[in-house]
Amino acid sequence: MGYRQGDAVNNAIRGNRLLRHEPEKRATWGDQGDRTFRNPIIWADYNNPFLLQHGDDFYMVAASHHFMGIPVLHSKALVNWQLLTRIYSRLDWDDKYDHPGQAYQQGSWAPVLVYHDGRFFMYCINSTDGVFMTSAASPVGPWEPVTLIQRAFHWEDPYPFWDDDGKAYFFHSGFAKSPIVLHRMSLDGKRLLDEGTVLQETLPNAHNPFVIKRNGYYYLFATGSRRSMSGVGGVEDVYRSTTIYGPYEHRVVLDAGGVGPSPGGGGFVELPSGEWWFLHHVGIARHGRLPFLEPAGWEEDWPRIGIGSIEGGPGWLVWAHAKPNTGQRQPITIPASSDEFSSPELGPQWRWNHNPDPTCWSLTERPGYLRLRASLPETAGGSDGEHHPVPFAADSIIFARNTLVQLMMGKHCIGSTVMDVSNMANGQRAGLCLFNKDYAWIGVVQENGRRAVKAYRNNAVVEGPQLTQDTIWLQAICDDGSGSLAYSLDGQTFVPLGQPLDFQIQWFEAQKFALFTYNIDDKRGAVDFDWFHLEHD
Repeated sequence: MGYRQGDAVNNAIRGNRLLRHEPEKRATWGDQGDRTFRNPIIWADYNNPFLLQHGDDFYMVAASHHFMGIPVLHSKALVNWQLLTRIYSRLDWDDKYDHPGQAYQQGSWAPVLVYHDGRFFMYCINSTDGVFMTSAASPVGPWEPVTLIQRAFHWEDPYPFWDDDGKAYFFHSGFAKSPIVLHRMSLDGKRLLDEGTVLQETLPNAHNPFVIKRNGYYYLFATGSRRSMSGVGGVEDVYRSTTIYGPYEHRVVLDAGGVGPSPGGGGFVELPSGEWWFLHHVGIARHGRLPFLEPAGWEEDWPRIGIGSIEGGPGWLVWAHAKPNTGQRQPITIPASSDEFSSPELGPQWRWNHNPDPTCWSLTERPGYLRLRASLPETAGGSDGEHHPVPFAADSIIFARNTLVQLMMGKHCIGSTVMDVSNMANGQRAGLCLFNKDYAWIGVVQENGRRAVKAYRNNAVVEGPQLTQDTIWLQAICDDGSGSLAYSLDGQTFVPLGQPLDFQIQWFEAQKFALFTYNIDDKRGAVDFDWFHLEHD
């Protein structure tokens, strides 16, 4: 039995109307329209966020791992954010990024964005490649080609620091239980000059280090490995010293209070109003690691973050608060999501799974449509980095080239698209996916000259009807950490197909919407997507 388009929305949020984040309606996250906000400020998996203040503007970058690659977001008021661009569209120092199955969970882990001497610098590390960086005169770009400047194994979480004495330094943490290490760095930021010095042997498994200098102190912020007072979650540590090499005093400044994994990422900024604010992520089960904003300040030359700090103890997470007083007004906005494919360039909300094949997609061959051409699944590789083998399967989206994904938005959301299948070929599959290591998709399969609607959950298939028309509407409905799929032959009445999928955090990433095609027989066939629409709470 089918349901009408409006019923799909109602079902997705258990009877509550989707708000679309309009100012006059009270939202469940972000800007509330009444000079307050609720955390998370964006209900989307912008994990490992890093915040940079530059004049009256705020910029945020976040990890994207094997998805290409590193978003740059902009805000005037810290709560409402817009996507500006992506720093790169491919990684070329290792051909593993050309082959889905070789580089899952690699790519960009925890990027940082800093400003120095008239340029913006982005640095990133992953545990198998090492340190890579790029720079630009503007966060919008153009960005220089990404360069691998230091081969390293099991490094994590970089932070470059140009001191006011004319010297440059580079901090990083390590994979598993490793301390923070400090290197001298060339003034152009493109070389590390020594083997590094361990700053704190008693600082195991610290992550996301960054440094500010204030009142004669170096303040080293880091996500701590110790459990919070509640027994779960994490803490934000601050170490301070009058010299960059230490010795460092220590204080816990934020306790996650049983919410984990958190905190993570970073950014500590002062507003013209005198307010201080701290940005980090909080892990919400099945949804990913979402950006949170915390009020902050100073007491006796120690940072204070969150609320409820008593006599130098840690603060606690804020779930609702008055908005920052940045002195600037900004309308309620969220990062871009829906797309009419009316531009000759992809919007910054889209990310390719591994490096794309430029011969297999186009926004200009049929203006107003995204055309994806089918390739054979990649047989090279078969693992995602070091830890999680992925056995090769010929009929699996995991090994498909040119899968195009974007983040889910909100606790409840719906992704919809319409697809023209008139150019499909035998052996081809195409459709809409809830993508991760465990995945589910709905779409069209062509075999022996016949097309049929099918739903896949990993390698299990649920058969739908034969398709005798060229157009099909597809829908993925996400309801607080689980997803279901449906199709329509008229764009009005939707028919569920397949079993629900419980979302998981895999490859360090949350579930995503994906548009895709591949062919298990030959590199033939294409599909055209007219639009992608996303509705959310």
